[in-house]
Formats: sequence, C-alpha cells, structure tokens
Amino acid sequence: MRIPSAFVIASLIIGIAVSCLSRVEAAEADACAALLSPRNAVRFAEIVDAPTTLLSARVIPAGGDGSMIEADLPEICRVEGQIAPTIGFLLRMPTKTWNGKFLMGGCGGPCGSYTYGRYDAVLVRNYAVVVTDMGHKGSNWMFVYNNLQGMIDFGYRSTHTTAVAAKAIIEAYYSKKPSRNYFWGCSTGGRQAMVEAQRFPQDFEGIIAGAPVWNQTGNQPLFSLWAARINIDPEGKPILDARKLAVVHKAVMDACDGADGLKDGILQDPRRCRWDPKSIQCKSGSASDCLTPAEVDVVRKVYDGASSSNGARLYWGMMRGSEDQWRSWFGTDGKPSAALGDFSGKNLALSYRSFFYAPGPSYSLFDFNYDRDPARLALVENIYNAQNPDLRKFKEAGGKLILYTGWNDNNIPPEAAVDYYETATRTLGGESATLPYFRFFLLPAVNHCQYGLGGSEADWVGSLEAWVEQGHAPDSITVYHMRQEPYPSLGLGV
Repeated sequence: MRIPSAFVIASLIIGIAVSCLSRVEAAEADACAALLSPRNAVRFAEIVDAPTTLLSARVIPAGGDGSMIEADLPEICRVEGQIAPTIGFLLRMPTKTWNGKFLMGGCGGPCGSYTYGRYDAVLVRNYAVVVTDMGHKGSNWMFVYNNLQGMIDFGYRSTHTTAVAAKAIIEAYYSKKPSRNYFWGCSTGGRQAMVEAQRFPQDFEGIIAGAPVWNQTGNQPLFSLWAARINIDPEGKPILDARKLAVVHKAVMDACDGADGLKDGILQDPRRCRWDPKSIQCKSGSASDCLTPAEVDVVRKVYDGASSSNGARLYWGMMRGSEDQWRSWFGTDGKPSAALGDFSGKNLALSYRSFFYAPGPSYSLFDFNYDRDPARLALVENIYNAQNPDLRKFKEAGGKLILYTGWNDNNIPPEAAVDYYETATRTLGGESATLPYFRFFLLPAVNHCQYGLGGSEADWVGSLEAWVEQGHAPDSITVYHMRQEPYPSLGLGV
C-alpha cells in the first residue's frame, strides 16, 4: 500500500514537534534540577545573612500532580529549602509563563507549615511565589519554649531571610532578578508585612498587610483571652452562655443598624454605636431574651477591653456588632470555650510565647496578673511586635503599603489598626504626606481576615500592582462577599 507523500510530511512534522516539545520539557526539568548542582549549593550557602540549602527541586506539570487544589496552575519549578538553622521555605516558579514578578505570602497563627494554597491565585497570575514555615514545624507555640533562636526567627528573621534567599534562587533560575517584589499576608502574615515595612524597608516595593497582630505578646491576654477570662465565674463556669450572644447581637442591630442610611445588618462604623447592654437587662430573674446583671457586666467588659484592678484601661475591646464572633471565647452548656480547652485556663501562647521567661505548661490564664504582668510583656515586644509608626525609611525606599482589617475581628482589635494609622499619619507629617505611600481600609462586618456578612474578598494584589507599577493609588477598594470558602482557612492570628 502506497502512503501519500502529504501524510508522510505531516507525520514528520508532528514527530519533529513532539521531539522538540520533549526536548523543551527536558530542558525545563534540567534547569529546575540544576538548582541542586554543587556550584549552586555553594552559591546559595554563601547568601549573605541567609545561608541556604536546597532540599529538593522538581518540575510540577500544569494543573498540579495531585498535591495541589487548583486545576489551572501553571507548570512550575517547585523548590524546597532551608535557611540555617531551621527556617524552611517553599518557592514555586512558573517554568514558561513567569511574569517577572515575585510575591512572598504570609502565614497564620504560629505558622509551622507551608501555607501555599492561599497564594495559588497569585501563582495563576504567573508570579514566582514563596512561603516560609517561620523557622519550625508544627501548629502550636511550644517551639519557642526556652528557644531564643526560635523567638527571633518567628519574630522577624524568617520573613526577611526567606525574601533574600528566594530572590537569589529566582535570579539563578531565570538568569535575571524580579522586576517587582511584593508581600501579602493576613493575621500573623499581616504582622510579617508590617515587620518588613518597619525593619526591612528595602525588601519589597509593595506590601499588603491584613489584620496584623500588632502586639504579638499582649494580644492574647489583653484582647481575645480577656473575653474568655471575664466570662468565668468563681466556680469556673461560664457566666454568659454563648447561645445568648444572638440576643445581644440582635439588640445591637435593632439599636444601631440603619444609622448609616441602610438597614442591612452591617454597621459601617461600629464606633458610632453607643448601645448599652443594660437596656436588655432582665426586669427580674433571668430569661432567654434578656441579660442578668452579671451577664450585662460581662458584655460591658468585652466592649471596654482589658483593665487593671483599679479600672485603668490596658487594651482595646471588641466592637459592637461583632457579638456573633465572640462564640469561640465563650462557653456553652457549662462547658469551656475552645480557646481554653478546659476550665483550668491553659493556653499555649501564654505558657510558651508571651513572656521572655516562659512559665511553661502549668501556667494558666488565671495566673495572669493584670496589674503586674502587662509590663513584663515588654521584655519580648522588640522581638515580636510590629508597632513602630515611623515608616520614613519605607517611604524613602519608594514603598507602597495597603493595610486592611475587618470591624468584626475577634482575634485582633480593629481599633489597634486605626490607632496605628492615625499615629503613623501624625508621625509622618499629616495625611497629605502619608497617602502617597500608605492606604488604610476598614471592612464593615468582616471577621478575622475573611468571612462575615460584609465583603471580605478583594483584588488586593491587583490594586497594589496598579499603584506601584502605574501610579494609580487605591482611593477605594471593591470588595466581594463570598458564599463559599475560596482558599484554605487563614487560621487564627493570635
């Protein structure tokens, strides 16, 4: 049988194309694997301030290999490495479609793993993306127990050194430096963002900081756990049952919703709401739709925030309208809150992280002395906290900063962000001197980092790109209310 010459030619072309494609794929795999070469091993080990060892480097096909959740991810070179002594990181670099930019993503809570799934949407945009475990593995705070190196790595070193190492690896892989360097994180990731702007202003041209843990040392006992503590009676039982929070929330909405011109279950600015919980105090006894005097006192203390025995205010409280978010700190049916685990008040953050001389596993929330211990937290605040309002060096470096937080946050006080922005504005010479490089957005009815009745999802990266690359400062942000969880949970930031 004679085969038509056209068919032969077509077959040859297809064969050549397949052969070329195979060679290209092999070259990309070789380029990724070459990061592990002896020459690069020396090169990365000599990175100044970030001596790095690569543990693996391999190509992951487009759409993932079953370990990733997004089908539309590009083909990537996946690199895992370690910065001495124990800082782990995961860097993903598009093999064919890199846009020339680099983004570092933050983590949440105590970190201890690679939270890469949060930043798949950025990887789809063809960024090179890195995340770090912040110097340890595991999801609790025991890693900092009598471990000064672990405290320093978690406090500020991991983020900076990972950025330095990632840039060096990106340059080695692509043979050029990133054209833009961005950071985006929420909760602990928000604190990482602010640490970078305050301490390492040359690392990133653009930073997105969501719901930062401004006071990493004091936030737990002075804000979130304060709500748990003041709701425990002398017998160790909850005073206000979590199921009654719906009663409180309804009363707040009845009193204050609509003050902004729209009755929609959302308080645009909860500070304008002056609702007094005594307005729903029971006339006599107790009932399911009113509060006892003791319950009224609990609600007031949650709003007012932590205080000393003489009534001096120590920290901000939770906002009116956020009552549905208090549930995680309140007990139900005589059972303890999830925050405490048991009525002894044990909490790993207080046991291992908050103090320089960590009291250890026997320490309880009820051992924290609100007259003596807030001052003791200062011994480690310079390691962890991100409260310096002087951003002049970041401004001089040409940086742009977007800060956002939700009004209904039950992990980090929203008013801490308000205070920081107002203080930074005064420090830097007024709003006209601040707005060219620092923008702040408050999200009504949004919980910690995401979710809530309000709109918590936004194209933060797109807004930052437009600002840094085109000079279009974000005067406003379009936010969306998501019905389903778009990414793995951001976790608690405290």
